[in-house]
Amino acid sequence: MLILTSLLLISGVCVAVDLTINGSVGGTVELPSVLGSLKVEDFRFVWWIFNGKIRAEISSGHIEVDNQAQFKGRLQLSPDFSLTVRELRLEDSGEYQRVGLKEDGSQIPTYKIQLQVNESITTVQIQSELTWLPEILTCAAYLVCSSTGDPRPSYTWKKGKQRESSSELRFFLLPEEGDVIASCTAANSASEKTSNVTMRCIPTGDKIQKEHKHTHNHT
Repeated sequence: MLILTSLLLISGVCVAVDLTINGSVGGTVELPSVLGSLKVEDFRFVWWIFNGKIRAEISSGHIEVDNQAQFKGRLQLSPDFSLTVRELRLEDSGEYQRVGLKEDGSQIPTYKIQLQVNESITTVQIQSELTWLPEILTCAAYLVCSSTGDPRPSYTWKKGKQRESSSELRFFLLPEEGDVIASCTAANSASEKTSNVTMRCIPTGDKIQKEHKHTHNHT
């Protein structure tokens, strides 16, 4: 039976995170143990701890994983002590600690991994608005980028040599420039997608004109 024991039972000094791993909802990650050539028989036990509880352990050569609510059927502990987490969920994000005790009674250094699970970005949309400014014979362009999936991605605009990190982009567009392409990329640690819009400034008596020659999403 898996012992739900606090990390406080393992003495030692807290250390900073050793590794950060990014994953996407529904995906799989492997948390490495970095124990090299050490074998099961070299240890009294090796534990993987998350949220103050042992989630997987090797003790006296016996492997056991937590099959309670959150991780039921989703954990696998390998003979090299690496921990695989499948069908990732947002709540799996957090700090995982690999601790252990050798047969001679010496403690192995604690290894900490920060797992960050994000929703994958599924689509990117661009809304565009062109306003003809007759007094300066140019158009004012205003673009807004949005996406579905992760509610807090980063946005990056690209227009020619111009780069801007924002969900919005403003610029002036002359009629003689013809078709101008702007692209927006939404990204997080799990995925990224890009959408393009082609715009042209056409002199008009209307205050506002909108033109999308084509808009598409791609990874």
